[in-house]
Amino acid sequence: MDNYIDFHTHKLSTPDGVITVYNQLLHEDAGIPKRYYSAGLHPWYADKLSAAELSRVLDLHGSSPDLIALGETGIDKVCKIPIQLQQDIFELQLNKAVILSKPVIIHCVRAWEEMLEITRHYHIPMILHGYNGSDQLTANLVKRGFFFSIGTMILNPNSRIGHAIQHIPLSSIYCETDESNESIQSVYNAVSGYLKMEEPDFRRNVRGNFARLCKEYEARSF
Repeated sequence: MDNYIDFHTHKLSTPDGVITVYNQLLHEDAGIPKRYYSAGLHPWYADKLSAAELSRVLDLHGSSPDLIALGETGIDKVCKIPIQLQQDIFELQLNKAVILSKPVIIHCVRAWEEMLEITRHYHIPMILHGYNGSDQLTANLVKRGFFFSIGTMILNPNSRIGHAIQHIPLSSIYCETDESNESIQSVYNAVSGYLKMEEPDFRRNVRGNFARLCKEYEARSF
């Protein structure tokens, strides 16, 4: 049986049959987890670490064999952190991802234009977490080569992603629970339903996407 991949979660527990990528929030804890994880400075907390300190901490994490990606990082126009500071911290983490040869998990809220302008200079895998965009936005992001991590919003029958997912190639889809108490299995069931796929086939597809994204993990047992 293929394991489920929960690509982005803030929960430390790991359910049976699930491989989780724990999101380490660097403003809270700079320690290195003994598990698959991502690490970054969230835009909500872009003022909590200086650029020099963030760079130092990211270098420390870069040596961990369990670091899957940097992030989440990005731009959020709803929070009160100055946009310029968010952008500076975002670019610092993108630059560090290039140096470390790591993908980046992106948090973007009402800042698509700014995010697209900044990221056009980078040629690394970028995954939009908790994605719930419109058809038109999704089609544009697909053209730009983004990956998409679908969360529990897809369980809402009125969500935009339920319709827009038809524009996303299977090779670009991941699933996540983020901070939700919903199971990752419920997200896979919903996504596979919209895609008119058998759930085990979709699960196998996400597992393959994960292995290709994280090439150094291909030899490990998933």
